Amino acid sequence: MLKDTKNIPQNIQSGLIVSLVALPLGFGLALASGVPPMAGIIATVAGAILFSLLGSSRLIIAGPGNGLVVLSLYAVGVLGQGNPALGYSLLLGAILMSGIFILLMGLFRFGVLAELFPAAAIRGMLAAIGLIILSRQLHVLLGVDPQSSSAFSLLAELGKSIGLIQNGSAPLAAWALGLVSLALLFILPKIRFWPFQKIPGPMWVLALGISYSYLSPHFAQWPQLPDSHLISLPPEILDAFTFPSFKAMGTGSFWTISLSLAFIAAVESLLSIKAIDKLDPEQRRSNANKDLRALGIATIGSSLIGGLNVVAVIARSSVNLNNGASSSWSNLFHGLFLVLFLALFSIQLEHIPLAVLAAILVHTGYKLTAPSQFRAMAELGRDELLLFIFTYLATLASNLIIGILGGMLLTLVYQLLSLKKRGYYLRSLFRPNVLLFEEQEHKYHLSVKTMSNFLNFIRLKKQMDTVEPQAELILDFSLAEYVDHSVLEHVQQYRHRFEAAGGSLETIGLDDLGQLSSHPLATRRPLKKGSSKRGKLTRRQKMLRLYAAEHNFRFQYSEVEDDGRFKGFEYFQDKYLHLLRNRIECRNQNWLWADIHYEDTDFYGNALRHASMVYLPLPTETAPFVLDQERLLDRVAHLAGFKDINFERHPDFSKRFKLKGEDEKSIRKFFEGPLIPFLESHKQYHIECNGRALLIFAKERHTTVSETKQMVNFAEQLTEVLKP
Repeated sequence: MLKDTKNIPQNIQSGLIVSLVALPLGFGLALASGVPPMAGIIATVAGAILFSLLGSSRLIIAGPGNGLVVLSLYAVGVLGQGNPALGYSLLLGAILMSGIFILLMGLFRFGVLAELFPAAAIRGMLAAIGLIILSRQLHVLLGVDPQSSSAFSLLAELGKSIGLIQNGSAPLAAWALGLVSLALLFILPKIRFWPFQKIPGPMWVLALGISYSYLSPHFAQWPQLPDSHLISLPPEILDAFTFPSFKAMGTGSFWTISLSLAFIAAVESLLSIKAIDKLDPEQRRSNANKDLRALGIATIGSSLIGGLNVVAVIARSSVNLNNGASSSWSNLFHGLFLVLFLALFSIQLEHIPLAVLAAILVHTGYKLTAPSQFRAMAELGRDELLLFIFTYLATLASNLIIGILGGMLLTLVYQLLSLKKRGYYLRSLFRPNVLLFEEQEHKYHLSVKTMSNFLNFIRLKKQMDTVEPQAELILDFSLAEYVDHSVLEHVQQYRHRFEAAGGSLETIGLDDLGQLSSHPLATRRPLKKGSSKRGKLTRRQKMLRLYAAEHNFRFQYSEVEDDGRFKGFEYFQDKYLHLLRNRIECRNQNWLWADIHYEDTDFYGNALRHASMVYLPLPTETAPFVLDQERLLDRVAHLAGFKDINFERHPDFSKRFKLKGEDEKSIRKFFEGPLIPFLESHKQYHIECNGRALLIFAKERHTTVSETKQMVNFAEQLTEVLKP
């Protein structure tokens, strides 16, 4: 995607800043993975060049990722059986095979894979990865080589490492530099001084570490850093190239590791691509399958010369975006700058203390597993927090694959247990449950039925993708009885995309479902009998309440039974009217707007329906009538003898509207004067008169907020027109 040559100077600047972040991270991630430090830089350069040439995403930075550190370290130990050099070359063989698997995922359009994972499970897995990285690198930061492997054991071993510091066994310079670097990484972003805002924190601590390494030999009283606690690079760049070995291809562990690397790399990349697409100010959308193919090829290229897996990384991509990048040129330049650094400053890079790199990784791991992550999940409700914690603990106790798959399974089981008709909902997961149709030009209605969760969101996504973002899309959950957090999070992303393109996406039908928290993206499910929804209004309800307050109307969202006003119309004679909700009333004019729930009996049985309607009392009684939009079949029926009241002096009105009623004389008298010109100049509604009041609605569905405003405005103006 290097065809876009606009703003190249700005992309060069962004590429330079990203390279300053990628350099220490590349070294650190490689060391944390148990491989030579150059393996991380090779993956960074291969990702920068190949992904920028072959990928579709303009803002993504490709290179080694946090998610594969744990598995890579495990693979070196298992495949090498105690021989790190052998384990490294065998790991490269597994990485090459994982690159082939990722390439095949792209060719077979596995880009939708990211949509299948529940948000709570993904966040739980990422938090667990953060703790695993943090628990190991804390020891390196303290200048100690840890003996344990699991996160829990490593945390338990911290007391031993601190004891080594106290008795002087750990180098003072190493742990002092590590602790100071870690403190700076937390403090520097909060200082409002422009160099600290422009230059990333990792570069400041890197400069500190290199400076101390250079200066300490000249001051005998300064604690010295042993060579074993500094980065070790080969004399020549070409000496860093290591070729993959396939001697372990006959073992099951080789193929398990290869598939696991491919799976985690694909998931991490797809999530990063989605997140950056969401932040793109131009709202451009990446081709996930094309990006998978590019990452697969980049991973193959990286492994052939000794590099780690290449993935799309969220942190460096965010730095790239925040520094004004607009195209994939920034990704390419960040790789070229790294090559330049290695060519010109390789001697200086060997003065980087390992403790400083460990501090950068501890800071990264903490951000992934910080208490704020748990608080954010708690705000979504106890169910999302439970699923998050389960995935978190399952990942720590086993591995990443079991953790995420276990989180998916528990999420599905938990969702089904919260419903009464479990078998029915389970079957509905595998049946079509979305229907899209165009109500009018550039206005679409998308209805979702029964259950909408992370497993069947792909159907909903395909339909939303067919609507151009400049259009108006109404997403109707009135027929859905369960909508999970993952779906609502995706819908919010689509809403931002539509708004940025000049269109709109409004959701309706969520008002009838309960939620465990007041968070707008909390899972929606059927309300328990007698439960209260106070303080848990939907986005639509909040906007309706605000609209009512601005116009001095009364708004009530609680359920009530009809007091006879709506039931008195012929439209409801063969229907069972359940309840009214979200009422807007004007006491001065006595009209009422409300969401109405009712059952309609047809040939196939009872069908639950939802509509937003206006009840408008008349100042004087008149003959009953029905006014509706005239369609082609109505005109044919008129020719066949069915009565349609027309007005010779208003041919346009007679052509557009179908007017029926028994007392034609009284009806004609009612429509005389300003009423017909008023109706001709406004949106067409279904209007029914029972003699004492009017029933007004547009379609048999809830209205959006903008449609509600139009309908209320229509009712207010009609009230003035009908005054005696």
